[in-house]
Amino acid sequence: MAVISPTLTITANASTATSNPGPLSIALSLSKSDTLTVGGSTFSGTAAVTTTHGDNFIYDGSSIGEAYIYLNNISDSTVYVTNADAGTDGNRFMTLRAGEFAFFPWSPSSGTNTDLYLDHSSGGTKDVEYWIFDIA
Repeated sequence: MAVISPTLTITANASTATSNPGPLSIALSLSKSDTLTVGGSTFSGTAAVTTTHGDNFIYDGSSIGEAYIYLNNISDSTVYVTNADAGTDGNRFMTLRAGEFAFFPWSPSSGTNTDLYLDHSSGGTKDVEYWIFDIA
């Protein structure tokens, strides 16, 4: 088994700061890290996301199993993450604006669609960097 060690750090000035005021009345300094055991396969690459939803399949819940997912929108517009093959607004559960990233656990369960797809609504092809760490 292998180990990955993600860390999330969030800092912000108080809203009263004269330089770069933050969203809160107090300064914020938050940090969380973990050591996660992974095994199985690791998949990575850059997905060329189109507006045709079914073309943007990045995770197969029936063959990969539980995983940690990292997505990084390296394009110039918003990309949506959905868990169904019908790219409608109702199936979108995450929005990644240009330059945003997400790291989250994903677990398939029987009777539900747990595949992951990406799509966008602006023209052309948009790139999203991804890493999928299989937990099994």
